Amino acid sequence: MKHLKESPFFFLLLLSGILFTILAAIGKNNIYRDQQYHPEKGPLLSILFTAMNEDIYPWQLFTDGQAVETEGSAANPTEDNQNGQNEGQASESGQNTDDTSDSAKDTGEGNDTASGSDSAAGNSTVSGNNAAQEKEDDAAGGMPQEEPPYGENRPEPLRGSTEEEYLSHISADIYGDAGVQKAAEYPFVAVDESYFDDALFIGDSRTVGLHDYTDLSEHADFLCKTSLTIYKVLDENFKDMGTVEEVLKKKQYGKIYIMVGINELGRGTTEDFMAKYTEVVDTLHEWDPDARIIIQGIMKVSKKKDTEDKVFNNSNITGRNHAIATLADNYHIFYIDMNEAVCDEEGNLNAEYTHDQIHLLGMYNDLWKDFLMTKGISG
Repeated sequence: MKHLKESPFFFLLLLSGILFTILAAIGKNNIYRDQQYHPEKGPLLSILFTAMNEDIYPWQLFTDGQAVETEGSAANPTEDNQNGQNEGQASESGQNTDDTSDSAKDTGEGNDTASGSDSAAGNSTVSGNNAAQEKEDDAAGGMPQEEPPYGENRPEPLRGSTEEEYLSHISADIYGDAGVQKAAEYPFVAVDESYFDDALFIGDSRTVGLHDYTDLSEHADFLCKTSLTIYKVLDENFKDMGTVEEVLKKKQYGKIYIMVGINELGRGTTEDFMAKYTEVVDTLHEWDPDARIIIQGIMKVSKKKDTEDKVFNNSNITGRNHAIATLADNYHIFYIDMNEAVCDEEGNLNAEYTHDQIHLLGMYNDLWKDFLMTKGISG
């Protein structure tokens, strides 16, 4: 007691250190799972402080719900959780999959900044698209003769997610492939690079790779950032660009591409994800009603990742892709799935194309770009 009275501040620090260490130990396999920890470099409690830089706080261990938005493990959902949960699950190496934003980089280094280009907006050109070609497209059922009411007749889920699926972090396939089948009916056309002169790409670290390792940034604008999620996309302030709303006010786009979803797999249910995704798409349409919105299916993971991870696997990705595909009406909104270009015969991300089981190696982003050039919208 004598020492306590003489050095109360020291004992307060000691008790705080013990408490923080206990919290770090409890959360190491939960909300802190995406944090890198090297025992030889620092004490266990250090992960608590690094996590706070990503808005992950100790009390989230005890809040209702689960850590969400991380790209990592079955036990941990992902960041930007509406329940205030963890933003970034651990990838196979124990890092947030987006934060490893080795983001398709050959060097494996992360890129945590938003990327952007100031290409001029304007009417894009479809390769070889003359009057005769447009007539062929119309005859093939390209663009409807009359604009359908926006947002009407969207398919409802076949059922709801069960409590067991929620607790087990299973993104139930509750929509089936009806949306994918309808989206595939649109007769996309081949285009050249100028087609993307009035395009905006929005996405997470995978889109950072598309920006960094292809020449699309010479034509299109990019709003992309490591660990971006559907829950944060409209509020995010992208470096040198501003928010999505600010960018859309400055410039009119003909196409808006969006791919997010890998970081959100451990969070909530398919319904939760679909509700927020729908809100974002509808908001983008409200802000730029003349732009076509192209939803890109979430890129899958490798077979190794798929078989080892209970959350970040291709079954869960498929369930959510089937959900967002139902938003496509083939007039205002379109759905395309670049997995066609990067997956093997079993439907997994080709192991040769990735170094971390999640992101494309730099050179293979050209496969993604080439795929996009086969999915031009006529009319």
